[in-house]
Amino acid sequence: MTSSRRPFREFDDSYDAESLRMARRVVRGLTMSMQHIVVAPGSRSAPLAYALREAEELGAITVHIRIDERSAAFTALGLAMATGRPTGVVTTSGTAAGNLLPAVMEAELSGVPLAVITADRPEELHGTGANQTTWQQGMFAGRVRDEVHLEQSDILEGHLRLEPASRDDLMAVETQVGLLMRQATASSATSVPGPVHLNIGFRDPLVPTGISSTQQALQRWARKPFLPAEDRETAAPQQRIDDADLGTFRTAFVFGHDAPAVAVGLAQQLGHPILAEPSSGARWSDTGAVQGYRLLLQAPEGSAAAELREQVQRVVVVGRPTLTRPVQQLIRRRDVQAVQYAPRRLAWSDERLPRRSLRELDELAEFAGRAPAGWQEAWQEKGIAAQRMIDAALGEQEQLSSVRAAQFVAETVRTPLLLGSSSVIRDVDLAAALTRPAAEPGAGVGATGVGGAVGAAADRGAEDRRIYALRGVSGIDGNLSAAAGVALHRQRRVTALVGDLTFLHDLNTLLVPSTEERPHLDIVVINDGGGAIFDQLEHGEVGRRRGNQQVVERFFGTPQSVEIEQLVIGFGHEHRRAETVQDLEAALAGPDDRVGVRVIEVRTDRAPLRDFHAELTARAAEL
Repeated sequence: MTSSRRPFREFDDSYDAESLRMARRVVRGLTMSMQHIVVAPGSRSAPLAYALREAEELGAITVHIRIDERSAAFTALGLAMATGRPTGVVTTSGTAAGNLLPAVMEAELSGVPLAVITADRPEELHGTGANQTTWQQGMFAGRVRDEVHLEQSDILEGHLRLEPASRDDLMAVETQVGLLMRQATASSATSVPGPVHLNIGFRDPLVPTGISSTQQALQRWARKPFLPAEDRETAAPQQRIDDADLGTFRTAFVFGHDAPAVAVGLAQQLGHPILAEPSSGARWSDTGAVQGYRLLLQAPEGSAAAELREQVQRVVVVGRPTLTRPVQQLIRRRDVQAVQYAPRRLAWSDERLPRRSLRELDELAEFAGRAPAGWQEAWQEKGIAAQRMIDAALGEQEQLSSVRAAQFVAETVRTPLLLGSSSVIRDVDLAAALTRPAAEPGAGVGATGVGGAVGAAADRGAEDRRIYALRGVSGIDGNLSAAAGVALHRQRRVTALVGDLTFLHDLNTLLVPSTEERPHLDIVVINDGGGAIFDQLEHGEVGRRRGNQQVVERFFGTPQSVEIEQLVIGFGHEHRRAETVQDLEAALAGPDDRVGVRVIEVRTDRAPLRDFHAELTARAAEL
């Protein structure tokens, strides 16, 4: 390798194997912006493991070890969700790399800066039948914001540099990795945060040469992140728009997953109702969100609620609504004009989005207009009535149902909460009044249960009441691992509320190596013995036709009779069973007094759910 300038050397590890030297430069590039990295063990990725161990000892990064690659990837996803900064997952070559795809898909459509780092066999071994060798370059093409392949042989050939000619030498390993991490967090009108892929072809030897601990202590080579944790981006300040010259329209603001918070203030200022999904961040008392909104949207024709719904002239969509058909039906009504508020490019949309996108608040205000007198109040009044109707229907149940359990957990828990995909997040969307005050230990079920005070201010802080969810692809895989990642970053207890199939699908979250810190995680499992969501869809109606019940149950309900308690104890964690709301209250009390992972199992019957939802919709005729 030749250069017209002297190499820019900040440390000297020329004594070591070239694979280790390359790995250190990779890690330096990562730690410019990365706080956490998750490693799944493997031989070809060993240079990265040794380099990361050194970097962790130097205080430059926190390393987490997981055995299963898919669980490792979703744990990294959860860490990236919590920090808003790139988080890495490292695997060896072969099928290990393939196990990262589900997390990459979720990160792509949810705009999460996940860095997947795959070790590869050197190019000369490809096509030779060498063990654990497959073509990994471009394996996530079309799903990552950018990708870089580094080949160790390129160093010898002069196409890649370990010792850069300058700090910004584009041929240097560290620079290429640092620039790739910038692509993971780029956010503008034309770019959006998301996953990136770094593939590295390592040659033998893959282990460090002998070096004394004294010499190693002098090699302070690792970079600490440029931005400390406290400098992370905060919520955008509210901006007041001059509404003196705006038109008057009956507009509804629909807040979906990951909605920009600044739109809440505009909706309040203009006097429009806010219909907010649980993971939108807009479903709190201080936002004026409409309670029981889903029941209002599905109220039968001829009801007062339906008449209110029919008066909507315009809809502003903020974030990504994914949970219910009544919301989509409102957005797509032929007599309604709908726009998407998107101050930055959306991770999940392109030019085919059927509604117009608006980037500026003043444009949005002009579209939404000022609400006529009493418009917001009418929605809020009907919403309170709908919430009371939902509470009353749940109060009539003889046994604890999945809907009641989900409602209670969402309203009561005093930690950050991750809602699993499938039924539970929809149950929370339907029934939970997040405006109720969270219960204190021993406060009694009446504080938050059926008939509790609706409209009271929530007593949780913004971070305590934050709700996470994987709504990019909305799959059930990786939900527990993502919750564990959030808990590892926050260094405090997090609650995950999931169904039984979601729990079993991500069971390896419970497999934490004994050398590793266990996340402080409560997992509330609604165990109804299968997939309840399908019975709420068209398949439930098909299953009620003569001769179809067993077919639908087999292919969609997928019944299971796993003893979750035995599984949890086998993994070395605590298990509790809750049969009543009082049991749940006791289990969730005092979250700061517990450490490690604990599973709270709530056994329910999914058979009556379809009739419950039908009866609730019928009652909505009275709204």
